[in-house]
Amino acid sequence: MERRACDLGLVDGSSPRPTGWRRAALVRWLALSSVGLLLAACGLPDVPEGSALTDLPISEWVYLPLGGDAVCASGSRYAAQVRRGTDDAELVVSFQGGGATWGVIEEASWLLSQFLSELYFERVRSIRKGGLSDPPADDPLARATQVVVSYCSGDIHWGDAFGVDATGTRIAHRGAANVEAVLDWLDDQALAPERLTVAGCSAGAYGALLWAPSLAASYPGATRSLLLDAGLGVVQAPFVDRSTGLASWRVERAFRANGLEATLEGLGLDYVERLVASVAAAFGGPIGVASTRRDGVQAAFHFLMGGAPSVTSFKRDDVDAWSAAGATRLDRLDAIEGVSTFVSDWGPALLPYGASGHCVTEDRDLWRHGMGDAFRDWWGELRAGRLPDSVDLRSP
Repeated sequence: MERRACDLGLVDGSSPRPTGWRRAALVRWLALSSVGLLLAACGLPDVPEGSALTDLPISEWVYLPLGGDAVCASGSRYAAQVRRGTDDAELVVSFQGGGATWGVIEEASWLLSQFLSELYFERVRSIRKGGLSDPPADDPLARATQVVVSYCSGDIHWGDAFGVDATGTRIAHRGAANVEAVLDWLDDQALAPERLTVAGCSAGAYGALLWAPSLAASYPGATRSLLLDAGLGVVQAPFVDRSTGLASWRVERAFRANGLEATLEGLGLDYVERLVASVAAAFGGPIGVASTRRDGVQAAFHFLMGGAPSVTSFKRDDVDAWSAAGATRLDRLDAIEGVSTFVSDWGPALLPYGASGHCVTEDRDLWRHGMGDAFRDWWGELRAGRLPDSVDLRSP
């Protein structure tokens, strides 16, 4: 197997492109947080394109290149990330997060240009080793086969569009094609798991939500569950009202593939609630929604969806605004049949503005005491196909 070198600002081996931007401390913090600190991860071993699962090494993460229409934002090759398990009983399909970029398709994408810059022009980045990707040997997840739907399209795994950035470089928002390539590969493996666990963190939460019906249809005999981690979908009106937001990704292909076209009619601020309700009716298993009380990453993207001229004006009040809206969203999701919520104060203190944790499933605290214990118990019920009681660990 070929082992890749660490990618640190390189595009297919070339030198980093100068950005010419002076980023404030908040911008640097947000960029690192929103990609799950993926810059720290070195490359995984490659296997030949489209290799069968049975040809992969056991208990070792590898890049699995997939051809066809699957490409990253720059047009570089796309690869899933797979760890073949020792037990066929459980298949875990998780959707990688890493922020998002949107804009009028014919014009510049502000987020991409300003602080995500090089990240969507990289080849697929390694998953962060921690949490779900690195379970203890005595946990059932360590024996399961894990397939990560890698993320390098900037469209929360939904897109079927093309645009350009401020430098005139073409952006391929091909999230739908990338997911379909992974699902086609999985279908070719003819797996018959007893348990199907679908999960996604941050941008990956929306990918997991939208593509859950397709995965359920592929494994009709499996007990199944869906976990949406750090993806409450709290947006502002410009994101759903204008072509510079959700519409710029041209998501119809992905919604149609999952039988969810009706949810695109009359989009409003409640679009995620409507989508969760539709998936809950079709998925055939419990849905868990997890979030922390103050998530600075979700708060920052909510802020930018309002058309803010500069991320440097993001303040503590904006985290407060997201936190209040997130609490309302959690209550509404909790009221949907088949949905359970988990919310806590957990998280390292991320500076600035006292924001807290993002993506429980990617953090090493998943395997520690305290919040991790409570979350694992709740998620364990969910993965067993039972709807757990909702958990609220917020301080008074």
